[in-house]
Amino acid sequence: MSKLAAGLLTKGGIVPESVKFASKPKTLYELLNVQRVDSNKYKAVPQHWFLKGFDECYYEVHRVKYKLYNGQPTHGKAWGILYWNGNPLSEQPKEIRGGLKFNWMPYVSPHAKGIFYDAEKAQSIERRRSMLLLEYGKTQQQDQIQEK
Repeated sequence: MSKLAAGLLTKGGIVPESVKFASKPKTLYELLNVQRVDSNKYKAVPQHWFLKGFDECYYEVHRVKYKLYNGQPTHGKAWGILYWNGNPLSEQPKEIRGGLKFNWMPYVSPHAKGIFYDAEKAQSIERRRSMLLLEYGKTQQQDQIQEK
């Protein structure tokens, strides 16, 4: 949650639970529970690796088994592949250690500083799109003629 949104929500002096949850550090299982839809092949990194400046070091989570603690899925086991300097250290997923011990965050590549715009590729996509629309229009006209 952005600082602006958190500031607007907390303006009245009452801090909603969503703001409290968004601002506190998360365990691996809390982070994956929020990303439940995309938890397969989700990239996560312990916060202390990020703070030490380890680039391209992260876990690619392949499977999660949650355990309920106080009614919330904040504990469990997770399996994934460790990538160190961009290279996988194993081919098969292994159990990720320290899921509760460390604070975790989503992995963002240090090299991804935005979307690179390729003008040629954009033109080719636009040409293909216009051709498909023309073909679709022709088939619609033919269908209308055949119905009459």
